[in-house]
Amino acid sequence: MKTKISLSIIGAFNVLMSLVMALTVKNLLPKMLNTDLPEAIRMTEIMHYGLFPAILIIGLICLLCRNSSLEVAKKILLCYIIGTSILMFVFFSVFANEPLMNFGIEMVIPDIIVYTVSIVGYFTAK
Repeated sequence: MKTKISLSIIGAFNVLMSLVMALTVKNLLPKMLNTDLPEAIRMTEIMHYGLFPAILIIGLICLLCRNSSLEVAKKILLCYIIGTSILMFVFFSVFANEPLMNFGIEMVIPDIIVYTVSIVGYFTAK
């Protein structure tokens, strides 16, 4: 797979997710939490507002560097794979076992698909 394609997919996904995170977090909160405590809801909302720029930065880096040399593109993909591996560990070890969270595999299917694209893109880079 051309690194330009994999970086474009990863970049577009992360930019889109950052916008979803920023613009719809209040609507998503009832589905994410198993509580009606205002403090917990507000903390989760604030956390997502803080994560939004970080996810946006990841997406923009991937999009703006998609025309990089093969060596640089593979390093960006490797960074994404390492970071997302840690994220997947957190999803399935922390979030899945947290009673406050209403976590299900269906919530992270898009992340898993893009994670797979990054792995395939890295190992088949041209």
